[in-house]
Amino acid sequence: MVKSLRQRLVVRIAFLLSLALLPIGLVAMGQSWRALHITNENIEASIHARTSQLVEPERRALFTKIGTAQTLADSLGAANLSIEDCTVIMQRVRATDPRLAFAGLLEAGSVSRCNSMGRTFDFLPDQRSEELFANPQPYITFNPQGSASDLPVIIVAYPSFAPDDTLKGFVTISFETTPLLQSDSATGKNGDVALVAFNKFGDTLSSFTPEGPLEDYLPEGLALEGFVDRAGSFFTATARSGETRLISVVPILPGEVYALGSWGRAALQRTSAPWFTISTLLFPFLMWLVGIIVAVISLNRLVLRHISDLGRRMRRFATYRDVETSKRIDDAPSEIQTINGTFEAMADQLLRDEADLENAVFEREVLLKEVHHRVKNNLQLISSIINMQVRQVASPEAVAALRQFQDRVTSLASVHRALYQEPSLTRIRFDVLLGDLVAQVNAVGSADQGPVEIELDLDPVTLLPDQTSPLAMVTTEALSNAFKYGGPGPDGTFWLKVHLKETTTEDRTSVRLTIENSVDPDARTEVGTGLGKRLILAFASQLDGELTQIDEDDRHGVTITFDYQPFSPD
Repeated sequence: MVKSLRQRLVVRIAFLLSLALLPIGLVAMGQSWRALHITNENIEASIHARTSQLVEPERRALFTKIGTAQTLADSLGAANLSIEDCTVIMQRVRATDPRLAFAGLLEAGSVSRCNSMGRTFDFLPDQRSEELFANPQPYITFNPQGSASDLPVIIVAYPSFAPDDTLKGFVTISFETTPLLQSDSATGKNGDVALVAFNKFGDTLSSFTPEGPLEDYLPEGLALEGFVDRAGSFFTATARSGETRLISVVPILPGEVYALGSWGRAALQRTSAPWFTISTLLFPFLMWLVGIIVAVISLNRLVLRHISDLGRRMRRFATYRDVETSKRIDDAPSEIQTINGTFEAMADQLLRDEADLENAVFEREVLLKEVHHRVKNNLQLISSIINMQVRQVASPEAVAALRQFQDRVTSLASVHRALYQEPSLTRIRFDVLLGDLVAQVNAVGSADQGPVEIELDLDPVTLLPDQTSPLAMVTTEALSNAFKYGGPGPDGTFWLKVHLKETTTEDRTSVRLTIENSVDPDARTEVGTGLGKRLILAFASQLDGELTQIDEDDRHGVTITFDYQPFSPD
């Protein structure tokens, strides 16, 4: 009992798959998912921190400049200074920092009379400056060619209000831009990183790339102003160069200036220990691989090889009727051993049944052929007796009647001869039989009528015996009438046309037999007994066919059309 249970396929597969998949389900799925989730959070925090660290010098510089601009704006707003005194203050502010390119007060209309240059500047107004004067607020922007210094500068502007809250203008400080990173920093620990600082309007203030234009490191169509007022953004994107980059956006001056760092894939590898990442990703794969290998080996050893062997022996039996015994079936599970035993028993029984059936069919065919042979011989004997009687009868009418009867018996004998000679007892090539009937009737009828031109157009038609016999009788009667009442036509030629056609449509197959002969229009037609026509009508009704009589001055004939009858065991 225990051995039988242990050999069951379901018990073996359930045990082996449970042993292989249980560690994957309990350990790998939970721990690996949690570890990778934590790793992704660490990656994001690390990239944000490193981006903020790289732009820290820019942050300090902007804090300093905006603090200076705010102090000047408050001082100028509280005091009512002359243009000369204001100019002196701006020149002193510029002298304190060599990076400063310009310091001044921008009044309405984009005019600056108080500035570190000591002269009046009339700047070209633009839409943004008009909006800022209409809605005063601090702003930071970039000019690739400063109007006063002709240098690429970052402009810091702060609104200055009089004690009565009247806007005096914007204290504007511009200073030369410097790269966010030095080239040695980019090739050192920071690796492949591109940086860009931008204001709240999405204007680029300063940037750095290891090589090439900045656009090669940023996704196409990236709108920088979309990151304003967001605490921090981190995502993976494909740059215009086709490289996958890690994008980190951090604030420098919240609401005013932001920094975007585009990191290469090397940054991802440095954010966590390589052994941890590899082990975290590889462990579930190895566990899955072990489970699959165990399952495949188990299925192959316990099921597949035995089923394959059983299928091969089944195909061999189906093709060669050879029952081959398996040499490995003793190692198969009990279910497959049961199937194998059932197959071998079934194969042996089939071989015995087929042998009995073939023997019975052979005996039946021999008996049927013998029956048809004896019927044909008896009909030929009757035909011979009639022929002997014809020689002893002196009346022409009696001779003609006996000849017609002899022709009908001979046609039946021809049908049975065809059945005896055909390999199949259920099929008869009627086109071959029809040719024999025409030759047979022509041999008797042409002796009285003279030579006859016979046209045969016969399709290969195979019929069942139930349709062959009445159609043969129709043919015999029609041919007898053709030779009896036919004659030379207007052209002086006695012709006979016999056509057999098979037509197949979508839902039916029909057979059409046409027997047509010429008639002498000047000759007086003999009046017969009408027995032939009645026989033709009777045999046509047995075929469930459609009979058409052809009766014209120069030709007579008959056409019968019927549906092909398929074989039915009933």
